[in-house]
Amino acid sequence: MRNTFPHFNAKPEFVQPDYSKWDEVEIGMSRDEVVELLGPPLEDEYHGGKVSVSDPYYTYGYLQMPLLPHPRTYEFEIGFDDNDNVFAKIDPFNGRFSPDGLPTVPEMIIPTERAIFSHYPRILDCRWFPSSGVFPITYTVECGFGESFESECFTDEEIESGLEIPFLIATFGGANTGRYRVKAKNELGESDWSDYRYFRFTV
Repeated sequence: MRNTFPHFNAKPEFVQPDYSKWDEVEIGMSRDEVVELLGPPLEDEYHGGKVSVSDPYYTYGYLQMPLLPHPRTYEFEIGFDDNDNVFAKIDPFNGRFSPDGLPTVPEMIIPTERAIFSHYPRILDCRWFPSSGVFPITYTVECGFGESFESECFTDEEIESGLEIPFLIATFGGANTGRYRVKAKNELGESDWSDYRYFRFTV
């Protein structure tokens, strides 16, 4: 059967604007000022192809990784209001940029801190913002088991390394408290570990 969603297995693509110029874009800036600073936006097939001067959003980059459910999940976008002024500035990194190309420390998204789950099987969905830096970037994930949120005794082990995407779905091993953390790696080196994110399964 032919794969009708080629982005599921697509080769990774990483198109990023110049971080220093991107940082200069401010809310209220005119469309002309943005184009003068960043240049013309990408003509992206996933946004209608040819760019119009009246488009509400301009795209200046994207991170296209394997297995993403949508071909443009992580983008650099500038949003313009009806007066052609910037009202939104969106990036994949939640506003955290690498100053030297080394990967930034991953920032957790889910599970939320101290989330309590009562579903079985114990499927754990872990997600974090992509790290900024020189791409490609891969991730190492460590997961641990403990008796309670207040416990200082956790059994931690590496459960994944060389992961190309900023999320992991795993099966948790018991009805107890757990925690996970992530670090990023690229050709220049590794980030520090993220903070731990704690959670609990009740069944």
